[in-house]
Amino acid sequence: GSAPERTSSCEAASVLRQKPDIIVILSDDQGAYDVSWRGGEIKTPNLEALAKSGATLEQFYVQPVCSPTRASLMTGRYPMRYGLQVGVIRPWAEYGLPLEERILPQALKEAGYTTAICGKWHLGSFDKAYYPHARGFDHSYGHLFGALDYFTHVRDGKDDWYRDDVPLKEEGYSTHLIANEAVRLVKAQPKDKPLFLYVPFNAVHAPHQVPAQYKEPYKNLPEPRQTYAGMVAAMDEAIGKILGALDEAGRRKNAL
Repeated sequence: GSAPERTSSCEAASVLRQKPDIIVILSDDQGAYDVSWRGGEIKTPNLEALAKSGATLEQFYVQPVCSPTRASLMTGRYPMRYGLQVGVIRPWAEYGLPLEERILPQALKEAGYTTAICGKWHLGSFDKAYYPHARGFDHSYGHLFGALDYFTHVRDGKDDWYRDDVPLKEEGYSTHLIANEAVRLVKAQPKDKPLFLYVPFNAVHAPHQVPAQYKEPYKNLPEPRQTYAGMVAAMDEAIGKILGALDEAGRRKNAL
């Protein structure tokens, strides 16, 4: 038999020099036990594989609502420092994450990353200066408000779907569309450039909506739990697609 391949110290050094891709996947309003590895009845094989291959935090404290969660994640600062601690930014609100806050995509862009968001922003929508594309993201896709219709992408009578901060008319279940865009960006990313991909799904936030086939395995559950379980399963499938794209592109080995 042939000798096992060895990585030369040169190759190893070049891998270490290359900045890792950073993929942040955020689910919205998901119950802490609504994952298979914590004894829940909803099957989440892709999330479980991720959890088993890394660290799981079994006691962890987060903001309980949408805008403060996202603000903390983007700034690394308590939301009370900039007035976002008391609730969510409503579609008609004339404020957002203050523009003087330096946020994660800006810092990573300066460090040579391509920066992209696919999903729910919820950090300001009354003025374009507060949109994600204006705040350090090279690519942005998805919606600005919370609680939009998963199929029509309408919230309070207003279309809420964008690409690079430009309104976009597109049909489809939002969980699927977000995953498809994330996969497209992974495939398009130049091999020698690191990627920061932020995927804040609107799943599994209300309204509770899912294509019928995802509810089939959970027919024994009462509603609305049955629909909710289908939403979690659809999101887990979508996460699997994103991970598959990273594998296919050979980017998973050097990714956080």
